[in-house]
Amino acid sequence: MPRWYMLLARCFGCAVIEDTWHYFLHRLLHHKRIYKHIHKIHHEFQAPFGMEAEYAHPLETLILGTGFFIGIMLLCDHVILLWAWVTIRLIETIDVHSGYDIPLNPLNLIPFYAGSRHHDFHHMNFIGNYASTFTWWDRLFGTDSQFTAYVEKMKKVEKKTE
Repeated sequence: MPRWYMLLARCFGCAVIEDTWHYFLHRLLHHKRIYKHIHKIHHEFQAPFGMEAEYAHPLETLILGTGFFIGIMLLCDHVILLWAWVTIRLIETIDVHSGYDIPLNPLNLIPFYAGSRHHDFHHMNFIGNYASTFTWWDRLFGTDSQFTAYVEKMKKVEKKTE
């Protein structure tokens, strides 16, 4: 049985691997020659909700789902780790597709956690915010620039209404 800190470390490793895979392949699925054939199905809902997370073309499920299993193949040496990673990933996936930015959400304690606002903007705008869990790839490649501008604009609007 793995110690709790090893379980957390390996789940974090799985999340980093999956997020990296997801960012680059998700960005590829938004290419104009591919998008309309595969990924557009997932974007039929502009206002995401939890169960919509799994609503996708079978090829998209295969392509993006592969990232989920890479971490398991590299880091999993106990069935408890497998169950922990499956549980964490499902909770995170439903959270980002929930449409709710819950302030006391414990996932918000994770540095660089994307959350539902980040992913909601992706469904609203269709461009940018390609990462599944963390924001670092979007920040590094500038694919969150429209989201960042949107957040700043919303902050200014909030200040004016106060």
